[in-house]
Amino acid sequence: VLYVGDHIYGDILRSKKVLGWRTMLVIPELEEEVKLLSESKDTRLGSTGESAILLKTKSIVSNGLLFEDLAYDEKQRLISEVHDLKVQREHVRRLHQDAQRICHQKFHKVWGQLMKTGFQNSRFAHQVERFACLYTSQVTNLGLYSPEKYYRPSEDFMPHEFDVLGL
Repeated sequence: VLYVGDHIYGDILRSKKVLGWRTMLVIPELEEEVKLLSESKDTRLGSTGESAILLKTKSIVSNGLLFEDLAYDEKQRLISEVHDLKVQREHVRRLHQDAQRICHQKFHKVWGQLMKTGFQNSRFAHQVERFACLYTSQVTNLGLYSPEKYYRPSEDFMPHEFDVLGL
């Protein structure tokens, strides 16, 4: 039995815990959230990636200053390069903050994304993961899949596995 409901406590929690049924939570706001996430994907990934590259370059240059025996002129050039990289990174950081603010405003003027709080899952998202076996924006989305489809959760990864497995 797959019980479909739109109330996390009244429908989903009770059906799962008391009756032992598989549950699907309908979250109508999810459709708009997915659309907005898709639209802002390039902006979000671009500024974060650029900042990471600048930070890595600054780290390499700084390590060269600390651990290599360099001539005075070369040290001055590297010090100037580190300063320029700091200025660039600060500029990218400000651009990223502005983009985040604009992105936040697109979702909800006060609360932002439904499923995220900053870089972490929101309390609501945590409850959805914990109590609902499946979730969707509309129950009619089930019609897009075969009745024979087997739904299974994605694998959980520990933080150290992301680097080891290249995720």
